[in-house]
Amino acid sequence: MARPLRTHVPSGSRRRGALALSAVAAGLMLTATTAGARPIGLFEVGGAIEVEYDQQGGPAVFGDPTAPEADAARGGKFQTFARNAAIYWQPATGAHSVNGAIRDKWTELGSETGTLGYPVTAEQVTPSGSGRFNHFERGSIYWSLGTAAHQVGGPIRDKWAATGWESGPLGYPLTDEAAAKNNGRYNLFTGGAVYYSPSTGAHTVWGALRDDWVRAGAENGRYGLPTSDEYDYQGGKAQDFQGGRITWVP
Repeated sequence: MARPLRTHVPSGSRRRGALALSAVAAGLMLTATTAGARPIGLFEVGGAIEVEYDQQGGPAVFGDPTAPEADAARGGKFQTFARNAAIYWQPATGAHSVNGAIRDKWTELGSETGTLGYPVTAEQVTPSGSGRFNHFERGSIYWSLGTAAHQVGGPIRDKWAATGWESGPLGYPLTDEAAAKNNGRYNLFTGGAVYYSPSTGAHTVWGALRDDWVRAGAENGRYGLPTSDEYDYQGGKAQDFQGGRITWVP
């Protein structure tokens, strides 16, 4: 269900979308290599990869290159560096760095040939300062000290963005996107979950309503997948599911 980085995003996510688009535009001005490559340690670094290397902190962030520039999928290039870092370039995305735990997760998911495709931003600090993230062609990876690095994409990421990303009530992702019943998908977050299926859409489930739903078997129980978000109901809260409604009163 993962899909390309959207061009229409919720208002809370516009700053990050603009950052990604400007980074791509800058990368498109350069090819991966040029005749002006310079030696750094044992290997040369040049072109758009060299520009990204310098812009993101150079040796202090990446260390020296551990290999020469090499070919990547779909006409791309990449180069690896000593501090568990790499810079990937591709004509449609430009050159962007992927580092540390985010790089480890991206590699686990197949790097540029996998679920997420190429990076479209360098690693960034989250607005709260409590974590880091990269956006990719078909999703994102978010990391924080308490949650590790996890992938989120497609309609689930859109719903999470609409609630305020990691600064909203859902917090950081605790899992990668995973399969659920009836062609569904879900991510767990520190403050709840987002469930999606083609027939029900993407919906948040959290708090006391989620507790009742989980006790009833969650999506595998009698209620099935959520068909609405939580809403006000008779002085309390309610949420609709495939198998009925769950209500809560203070």
